[in-house]
Amino acid sequence: MLLAIDARPRSVAVGIRPLPGGPWLALKRFGASGERSADEYAFLLEATAEAAFRAVSAVAAGAAGSAAPGAVAPIAAKVGEAWISSVSPALTPRLAAAVSTAFGIEARIVGPGAKTGLKIRTDQPSEVGSDLVCAALAGRELAAREAPGAPVLVVDFGAAIAISAVNAAGEFLGAAIAPGLETAAFSLHRSAALIPEVRLDLPARAIGRSTPESIRAGLLLGYGGLVERLVSLMGAELAAEAPGAPPPLVLGTGEAEGRSILEAAGIGRFAPELALEGIALVAARNRA
Repeated sequence: MLLAIDARPRSVAVGIRPLPGGPWLALKRFGASGERSADEYAFLLEATAEAAFRAVSAVAAGAAGSAAPGAVAPIAAKVGEAWISSVSPALTPRLAAAVSTAFGIEARIVGPGAKTGLKIRTDQPSEVGSDLVCAALAGRELAAREAPGAPVLVVDFGAAIAISAVNAAGEFLGAAIAPGLETAAFSLHRSAALIPEVRLDLPARAIGRSTPESIRAGLLLGYGGLVERLVSLMGAELAAEAPGAPPPLVLGTGEAEGRSILEAAGIGRFAPELALEGIALVAARNRA
């Protein structure tokens, strides 16, 4: 089985799927903490693997139930390969150590030396985070199936909101980056004494009638406008580069609040595990 880990400054997403491919058997997201040890991360990874094994067992039990009496479906489920995409340098060695402790294998890192199949056309390709590369790679593959010849805009919601552009030729052109929703909310709370912390739920109206409502309106509806504007501008630039190409496929991914922002903007669709899908694609390309 393949273990894919997407490590961000605030959260770690983990997925386990069969080798060489198949649906995710377990998906977990837990908080990233500088105080959490490699052993603690190993425990969390083992729990994710156990969830995947239970999923395999349930499928096998169902198959056995429909088979001839006495037939037993074999179960072969273990983590034999692990890949880490990390934009949190301090966290990377702890996660690698956790993989070794939990499964006795060496994790590979998405970075220099790893084949991605994605050409990066930025001024400084080494500056592009592996999270953006993996999400863009999966977005490009999705567009190839659903909208052949269309460029892709991936809106990645995390500590920052990063909108990545992949052109019709499948090349990563660059991104626009802004503070993430929770980052902005936390900064607002710390900078203004009378601004409380609030749950980031999509508001029913733009005119807030209480302080929490006003904050939700400003952040979720305001960020919807930010995303809509950037997507419009980037879409125009992509169209100028390739006249006649289909409009870009817009995909949101990352933290759950991103779904609300896309709903507020009325654009694209949300694919929460796009980065994990990209990690799986990198794993497959380096396996061949």
